[in-house]
Amino acid sequence: MPAPLSTAEEADGFGSIVGMVISGEDWYGKVLDREDYAGATFIDCDFTEVRTAGSTFSNCVFRNVKFNVSTHTEGAFDGCRFESCSFFDSTFVGCRLTGSTFSNSSLVPLKVTGGNWSYVSLVRADLSSAEFNEVTLTEADFTGANLNRAVLRNCRLSNLEWSGARLRDTDLRGSELGELSMENVQFRGAVIDVAQAMTIAEALGLVIR
Repeated sequence: MPAPLSTAEEADGFGSIVGMVISGEDWYGKVLDREDYAGATFIDCDFTEVRTAGSTFSNCVFRNVKFNVSTHTEGAFDGCRFESCSFFDSTFVGCRLTGSTFSNSSLVPLKVTGGNWSYVSLVRADLSSAEFNEVTLTEADFTGANLNRAVLRNCRLSNLEWSGARLRDTDLRGSELGELSMENVQFRGAVIDVAQAMTIAEALGLVIR
């Protein structure tokens, strides 16, 4: 259950906690089952091995929070800001993170299966060896991100911002690439399938006969 409400916090009448500020809490191994947080701020908290199931975080701020070895299933982190957070060996399954922003956060090794990460900002993020499988990443921002040796299998990657990204030895097989721009992106060694090769060739203006 959520922590008791302070005078600066209130329930919205539907079981959600609005405006909560949680600082320095140790939630090691805690289970959050279908809990809702809106506009909450988490500062210097330890969420190591936390498990969330069907829980929703809307427009929340996580600052210097440890998510190490945590597991999140069928939940949502919509419009959230993750600032200087650690996600060592974290797993997301079927989660929605639309419009969330990661800055100065450690994201390796991260595992994501299913879900919608559209409009997520991962600018300059270190995602080397991260795994994304069957994830919607439409219009995500990977500007300057390190995706070397990462896995992006069977994902929707349309309308991404790739400028300055590194994708050496990245596995892109089965993913929908959309209008892929090769400019200022390091793709050397990236693994693709035959259908993707044709898409890239056409994007480069090559004629396949």
